[in-house]
Amino acid sequence: MSELTPYLSVVVTARNDDHGGNLLRRMQTFVNAWIGQSKRHGLCSELIVVEWNPPSDRPRLRDALAWPADLGHCTVRFVEVPPHVHLRYRYAEALPLYQMIAKNVGIRKARAPFVLATNIDILFSEELVGYFAQHQLREGWMYRIDRYDVANDVSVDGSVEEQLAYCRTHLLRVGAREGTYKLTQAGLRSLEDHDIALAESGISFGYGWYPVERYSQGEAFRWVADDAELLVRLPIGPPPMLVLEAEAGPGVGWQPFRVQLLGESDQVEAETDVETRAMIAIHIPADGPPERRLRLRVLDGGLPVDNDPRILNFRVFRCSWSHCPYPVAESKYRMEARPSSRRPHTGLPSLAAKLANVYRFYMQAGGFWRAGVAAANYYIRANKFPFMPQQRRDIVQHGSGVRLGKGWYPIEHVLGETFRWVRKDAELIVHTPKNGRRGNLLIVIEPGPGVGFQPFELVIRSYDGSIVARQRIEKLQVVDVDIPLEDSKTQVFKLTLDGGDLLAERDTRLLNFRVFWCGWTGISVTETVDVRLQDEVAAAQKCSGDPLAISAPISPVHLHTNGCGDFTLMAREHWFDLRGYPEFDLFSMNLDSVLCYAAHHAGFREHILEDPMRIYHIEHQTGSGWTPEGQATLFARLAAKGVPFLDYQHLVGWAVQMRLLNAPMIFNRENWGLVDLELPETVLCASTSVRAAT
Repeated sequence: MSELTPYLSVVVTARNDDHGGNLLRRMQTFVNAWIGQSKRHGLCSELIVVEWNPPSDRPRLRDALAWPADLGHCTVRFVEVPPHVHLRYRYAEALPLYQMIAKNVGIRKARAPFVLATNIDILFSEELVGYFAQHQLREGWMYRIDRYDVANDVSVDGSVEEQLAYCRTHLLRVGAREGTYKLTQAGLRSLEDHDIALAESGISFGYGWYPVERYSQGEAFRWVADDAELLVRLPIGPPPMLVLEAEAGPGVGWQPFRVQLLGESDQVEAETDVETRAMIAIHIPADGPPERRLRLRVLDGGLPVDNDPRILNFRVFRCSWSHCPYPVAESKYRMEARPSSRRPHTGLPSLAAKLANVYRFYMQAGGFWRAGVAAANYYIRANKFPFMPQQRRDIVQHGSGVRLGKGWYPIEHVLGETFRWVRKDAELIVHTPKNGRRGNLLIVIEPGPGVGFQPFELVIRSYDGSIVARQRIEKLQVVDVDIPLEDSKTQVFKLTLDGGDLLAERDTRLLNFRVFWCGWTGISVTETVDVRLQDEVAAAQKCSGDPLAISAPISPVHLHTNGCGDFTLMAREHWFDLRGYPEFDLFSMNLDSVLCYAAHHAGFREHILEDPMRIYHIEHQTGSGWTPEGQATLFARLAAKGVPFLDYQHLVGWAVQMRLLNAPMIFNRENWGLVDLELPETVLCASTSVRAAT
């Protein structure tokens, strides 16, 4: 490779419209830092700025920004996408910049063997740029990294050292694989308002722990992945005992599991078996520093969950300190699990009423024996008998010919109940065999946060839009409706409502209502349905190449897609193999995640760069991009402008399809990245500030 051939192409896109507030200041900070670090580390790179739809009343970015006289070994290239090209798109008036198409323009013009797609308000740690400069990047990998959000007062004119020092001490939140978390001044993940540990406990949850969840108004819990970091500050006084109340999850098949404790040296210090909901006691020896970094590792976990990319091995309901029964002089870690005296359903008064409703439903659906089976299964789940494996069941009656289409969220198993949350226009796909007889459609349904947990009117429409049934839903109840069916046909019905779509707390989904069961009051199904289902399973197994593929849940691969629009790095040829980001005419949300899943299933395995390699994201105005605090503002702005985006449900569906077929989805044609257009380009040459127009 010659001296002037870049090793890394860095692609960003912007326009001089003050998007996000103080855009020029944030971009100037980014430019100064990148050029300075490239010179410091001797990294030969090119910075490709795609200026999309530049405003006619403002100067171009190359003129609005200040550029050093000596660019070192960094070449800066400006590619302009004129307004007349932008106006070809449907939402041109509402979306002034098509971010992913613009990035594709830059990727298509990249000259380096490796291409990083990022944004104009990102700073890179010295360790990360040094990693680039050492030419350690490898083909066949897709590089990802955690994103640290920092306050927006980063000094524009300060040195790189001053800028990075400010970032390290003004952290706001981190976008990690497991979720987005606020950070303390010390850089640890903050506890949430109602967490499983007390704020004054000195306990902090690192990687491997998912955000707090709760069932209705019940107790809070956190799911735990394969390897979970636990950071603790020992209380003053005799060595205490750390106690975790835990319960098995789908990642271990809801079965007893073994958990190991790893110490500071990453050696196994202790281990124990957890057979039911248990209290895991961890004795931490006093000899050593007051602050400890521990890890919990699950053996033989990581089983897939229906349509959920997360690894949910077990969940912890509380984590606290207790008196240690071992001698003070004990210098070994100890770990012991004992059955908990608490049951999952304690303190939930509505469960008795819910069980009564389920009983009534089963009586209507087929008789007393089903009611007995339902009650027995419910009791078994509630008490978590270790000798009775829990069955992963969906909410649709077996052999009913009913399938779920669009609008249904992944199945959830919470405190003994199985259900799916539902959006508007959720599809029920019904196949009626020849001479097959059906009774009425029964749906066990309950209002959700999307309607403020208030009564609403459920509307069932046929696919042509005509209304076939209406039913007022006031609480958890059984809906019994007669819908028109035609023999030997597959029909699609939609469940919808007027209003709804209120945002839930700490959840991006639209949870209008949830359904616990769906089936028929009476069913006499000929063998046609069973044969058809067998054919579908056989076809799916043939496509996947795995005869056992359908016996287990199909879920997306657990990739680090959080903040992937700010950092996705691959070999240039891999970007070309995938034809870049999907070039859809809509808002860019989740399109970067689609690219990550496509890359993985094309054979480019994810490699997460670890601390101290970091990227810092300079905070922008609330609602100009996604943040937990600005989510509602962003969605409201898009809705007001009528701009669609790819929702999480569709992303998961595509990711599942890619995993099932073990192949990427390619959405673009060969002319991706506007390659068939002549676009103006201006180059700031390496080691000089002379501009050359092309």
